[in-house]
Amino acid sequence: MKISLSFLILLIVASVLVGGQTATNVPRITDLFSANDFKKAGLSKLNPDEIAALNAAIFRVLNLIRMNLESELPSAASVKSATSPTGLDFYDSRGRAVAYIAEDENLTIYLWDGKPVGYLDEDSVYGFNGKHLGWLKGSAIYDHDGNIVAALPEAFKGSVSPAPPKSFKQFLPFKSFKEFKPFKPFFSVSWSDTPARVFFLGGAN
Repeated sequence: MKISLSFLILLIVASVLVGGQTATNVPRITDLFSANDFKKAGLSKLNPDEIAALNAAIFRVLNLIRMNLESELPSAASVKSATSPTGLDFYDSRGRAVAYIAEDENLTIYLWDGKPVGYLDEDSVYGFNGKHLGWLKGSAIYDHDGNIVAALPEAFKGSVSPAPPKSFKQFLPFKSFKEFKPFKPFFSVSWSDTPARVFFLGGAN
């Protein structure tokens, strides 16, 4: 099996343009080309095992590119050093205050109405029910598809809506056993179709 370097680079770039990939959505050559182009490129000569090997190689290279290009994800310690005593305030896609991370309570995530829904564990957002909800990267929280569900005010091009007073915090529930983290997607600049409040409530007991 002989594939030119330029052709492999083309496949990698095309995979990135197609969108974020997850562990269950491995990039496949057959998704990037028409049947005619696939034949012209000589890939039709490869047997299924060879195509699978090439797919796996592309996936490994994409992972290396992702790790090299992504900025370092904030850890719990770095978030603590960057937060004020009241924590980090997050806004939804319409610029409305929706949730905040309380720095003084082990990075607990509260909805604006005071309901505790989750917490930050390094770069991961977990619900108290043990579900892995998404990731904190830079100034935004992302879902499993790599789309933004909530962001800090500085992440918005315009101004956000004035935030109402925060309600009294409700009692913290017990933390359930954490499920395994899924494979990280490619993080995009697009907003998720899931409303931020619905996203966070997915972690409530």
